[in-house]
Amino acid sequence: MPIFPAPRIQALLEEAFANAGTPRDIAGYVASSLVDSSLKGVDSHGVMRVVKYINEIESGWIHPDARPDVIQETGTMAVVRGNRGFGIHALGYAVDLAIEKVLANQVAAVGLVDTTHTGRLGWYGEKAAENNTMLIIAGGGHSGTATSGRWVAPYGGAERVLSTNPYVFGLPGGKFGSMVVDFATSAVGEGKLQIYRGEHKPLEPGWIQDREGHPSTNVEDFYAGGALLPMAGHKGYGLSVFAELLGSALLGTAHTMNWMVLALNISAFTPVTEYQQRAESFLQKLKVIHPAEGFKEVMFPGEPEAKSAKQRSIQGIVIPDETWESMKQAIQKVGVHTESMVSQEEKS
Repeated sequence: MPIFPAPRIQALLEEAFANAGTPRDIAGYVASSLVDSSLKGVDSHGVMRVVKYINEIESGWIHPDARPDVIQETGTMAVVRGNRGFGIHALGYAVDLAIEKVLANQVAAVGLVDTTHTGRLGWYGEKAAENNTMLIIAGGGHSGTATSGRWVAPYGGAERVLSTNPYVFGLPGGKFGSMVVDFATSAVGEGKLQIYRGEHKPLEPGWIQDREGHPSTNVEDFYAGGALLPMAGHKGYGLSVFAELLGSALLGTAHTMNWMVLALNISAFTPVTEYQQRAESFLQKLKVIHPAEGFKEVMFPGEPEAKSAKQRSIQGIVIPDETWESMKQAIQKVGVHTESMVSQEEKS
């Protein structure tokens, strides 16, 4: 399997997106998000996504040169239209706008519509936490395209009707860094199924059911018309319905999925230094708890990703052979040569 230093795969993806018609600043922004996801160990939203994005540029689903604009705005709210450009860039624009409004007016709500796949949500939670802002993002209203979208069965149901309806919560953790909770309301994301499929591994129980509604650990049962299951049964289902109403009933028809960004300035409630002291005191209590059987330590939300990033920044990003073959084909289609990208020393 090839192993890439992060800067090398970053340059490769940026060149591929630029060759596909993306302005260089947006190409770099999208590539940074994908590489960051792979560094953080969230491979389902990492560099492998270049295949999906280039295919969607070719099909016209993504307009690579489009930029977001604001179509409705007050001091504390806005609606951003992504114009079907890269969703990673559009959601970054919406989050930056929310942070700007929070710093001026303490609270903000920003909706994002007419956009495409938005990448790993934790990236935006980390950005907000670094600006002493509490952030909540929820996605709903998925268009349910032929290749993505409404893959999740409702609690007690045997048919696909919901999307993975993701959420992210972000808060600063003082000296412990950003506290980020990033999850789909399904038991697993479809991107992770792709990884298991590529590695020919059985799925975890409780992730999917087959087309008849029977529990399954065979990934092919999902791709044969089965469904993802809600996380935590009725609890994940409830969160999914709530996000769906935000994304569809509130924000309207989606191109891929609509997003609601809610942000709060921590200093509106307490001085930041006092918040940090109290947060650090609480988090320190978690760190000294004796681990349960099968665990080495108690970790914070976001800590596994931070540990992975530290390790992979040194050791490089490992890409499974089948995934790399798919990536090469997509990248070469836009005129970027990959033969010299991986030396013999970078293969495991």
